[in-house]
Amino acid sequence: MEKLDYPVSTANFERIRTEGFIYVDKTQYIYSLVSKSGFYFLSRPRRFGKSLLLSTIESYFLGKKELFKGLAIDNLKSGEWLSYPVLHLDLSGKAYVDKNSLTSLLDMHLQAWETEYGIGNPRQAVDERFNVVIETVAAKSGKKIVVLVDEYDSPLSDSIGNEELQELFRDQLHGFYSVLKKTEKHIQFCMLTGVTKFGKVSVFSGLNNLRDISLENKYAAICGITEDELHRYFIAGIEDLADAEGWNVEETLDRLKFNYDGYHFSKSLLDVYNPYSVMNALAKEEIADYWCASGMPTLLSKSLRNIDYNLERLNGIMVSNQMLGNLSVYQTEPVALFYQTGYLTIKSYDRSTNLFTLGYPNREVERGILGDILKLYVPDYGDVNVAITLMRESLKRGEPDKFIDQLKAFLAGIPSKLRTRIAQYENYYHTIFYCIASLIGLDVSVEYNTSEGFIDLLIRTSRYIYIIELKINGNAESAIQQIVDKHYTHPFTTDPRHLYKIGIGFSKETHNIDSFIIA
Repeated sequence: MEKLDYPVSTANFERIRTEGFIYVDKTQYIYSLVSKSGFYFLSRPRRFGKSLLLSTIESYFLGKKELFKGLAIDNLKSGEWLSYPVLHLDLSGKAYVDKNSLTSLLDMHLQAWETEYGIGNPRQAVDERFNVVIETVAAKSGKKIVVLVDEYDSPLSDSIGNEELQELFRDQLHGFYSVLKKTEKHIQFCMLTGVTKFGKVSVFSGLNNLRDISLENKYAAICGITEDELHRYFIAGIEDLADAEGWNVEETLDRLKFNYDGYHFSKSLLDVYNPYSVMNALAKEEIADYWCASGMPTLLSKSLRNIDYNLERLNGIMVSNQMLGNLSVYQTEPVALFYQTGYLTIKSYDRSTNLFTLGYPNREVERGILGDILKLYVPDYGDVNVAITLMRESLKRGEPDKFIDQLKAFLAGIPSKLRTRIAQYENYYHTIFYCIASLIGLDVSVEYNTSEGFIDLLIRTSRYIYIIELKINGNAESAIQQIVDKHYTHPFTTDPRHLYKIGIGFSKETHNIDSFIIA
């Protein structure tokens, strides 16, 4: 059987359709958008298909009917396919590190449009030139125009932490996007996409006719892959993956779901798979952390270094609709940041309170974000995955003493320059232990609730149970005594597995395990 071609390295609709790549048909959603004039905004995580969406919309408005043959829109649209001039602005793929970064990119696009349409280039500001381009193109073509902006937020995300650049980029983008409102009568359709929605910087204050469809039920699956689409378009690839790994098809589907499914972009809770990871897994015939390995968003990486936040709260936290969009370039709210960048998703919605419960969408994301946090907290250790694997194997073999030695070696990787900052973060070490416990991948519970208290860390394997109590600036004796006094072993008295009680004393002076007892 001929292998399927997956578009893992292209987001160009025309190339996908003409070169035989798999295309997951999203044109029914596109038809709903483009069938009448409008201004739209869509937020989705990186590598989720936003660029392909805009490329598809561009081909539609350029009147390339032949590319849509056999797709949903081909049946939905009747009559003549009209073409319109399209201004497509892509703000991704550039490092916004100095005050000229944004204007130079805007100037590049403006020069291309001015050359194409024979427009003189007077020495005007970029927003004034944009205004002239829109009006001139509309006048010369005798048609309204289409404006598409991909990754509108890249300049703001890249410059997090630099207040001067933030202010400059905010003002420049505000002026540039305000032109879209001033020239509304010349615009047939406009769409902006991005990872984040900066709700407090008034970038869009001049564009008050922008409809945000990011959380609308109707467009929950406009990007990504649904369960139905996975079976409809990828069954051959799933069978190939099953053969390569020695699984049956049902096992393969379960593994794809466990690792890549679980995104919800509306109150409907429609399941959406990460398209980048699914297509890479099928193309390479291997389950791996493709999306997370492709890089942490700059915004998240910079912000995590300064967030003093109990990460355990993230998985299962309840938030309002307003919180999901409460992102500011001046003060980054962790929950909104994790949600908008794709590391948290909607897990449930309570109509009576109008509150959302958030959580990690799947194992790839949980493993990825916790691993990245560990790399930020313990940057000099080396390969975090190797350390975690060794700890897991020691626990599976019933060797808690080796586990403690490996944990001590890992903690010793905290560089001295970082230790001077630790006092700022009350939950610093707790975060490290939480990340390690979650990444171990066994049956792990943090703050396990018993009738008399909370076990700091409970780890269960097929043959062993570990009850671990941690004392920061305390000693192992008091940790073991707490396990005894609060009867933490009682829930497991009838369990046939061997039970270990482990008390750990942790010193903030040595920044490592000071004492431990295994009983």
